[in-house]
Amino acid sequence: MATKNNIRSIRFSDELAQMIDLQPGRTFTEKFEALITKCCWELPGKEKELEEINKQIAAKRQELNELWKSCQEWRGTLQAINSRIIALENVLQQETEGRNL
Repeated sequence: MATKNNIRSIRFSDELAQMIDLQPGRTFTEKFEALITKCCWELPGKEKELEEINKQIAAKRQELNELWKSCQEWRGTLQAINSRIIALENVLQQETEGRNL
């Protein structure tokens, strides 16, 4: 084990003390070192992973927006077709009634 020549006195909040206490280790120093090591080694990778996930989310949002626009266009088309069908039914009904007279 490496010698520990650095002696420092620091003040920190109760919240930080609880976070340190949750780390693996037997002593406060081991727990503190575990937290610092974890942050220095794992955090950059997690930040990069988060950035990639955010890019994927943005791409999926764009895809969803395009699908939404397409859905709205189809909805308008179906409404127009439905209106024409109703108009055609009305014309057919009028023709049928005219022939029955």
